[in-house]
Amino acid sequence: MPPPENAVPPDNSVGQLGFDFKRFGPRVPTVLVSPLIPAGTVFSAPGPTPFDHTSILATVEKRFGLPPLTKRDAAAPDFGAVLSLSQPRTDDPLAGVAVPQSSPGPSRPARPTHLEQELAESAEHLPVSDLTGPAYHHQMPVFKTGEEAVDYARKRYHAYDQLLSKKKNAVRHHS
Repeated sequence: MPPPENAVPPDNSVGQLGFDFKRFGPRVPTVLVSPLIPAGTVFSAPGPTPFDHTSILATVEKRFGLPPLTKRDAAAPDFGAVLSLSQPRTDDPLAGVAVPQSSPGPSRPARPTHLEQELAESAEHLPVSDLTGPAYHHQMPVFKTGEEAVDYARKRYHAYDQLLSKKKNAVRHHS
């Protein structure tokens, strides 16, 4: 279902590619947490205008007597009605809630995954030599595990970062 197209534009400007800001964006689930909300409350917009991101602005503006920033938040419904308790709740909302336990994850493959191998191969092309001195030499090893491939890539990228740092320092000293 496409988003509704009855939004109030924030101002009279036209956006990129002629976008007129009259359409609401994608639906975004919202969880409101407050001791002034009754336990288990499900709350919907009070009228034909749905809640949107500017509803948060509208709530703050109404609660603290601030003027709206744009026409869009001026027209937005606010969340104030959900804060319906006159006294804050004192119950423990986590009482009786058990923390879920995860099962062990899948076992790792004996060989590197495609992604781990690609990561290692991208690191292989970095201009970092296995030898000291002016000559360049490097040969990527064959990996038995994904951990080996990732560790190889991590070390090569670290060595490359060190090489770049040395070059930057050399440029600074010559300047």
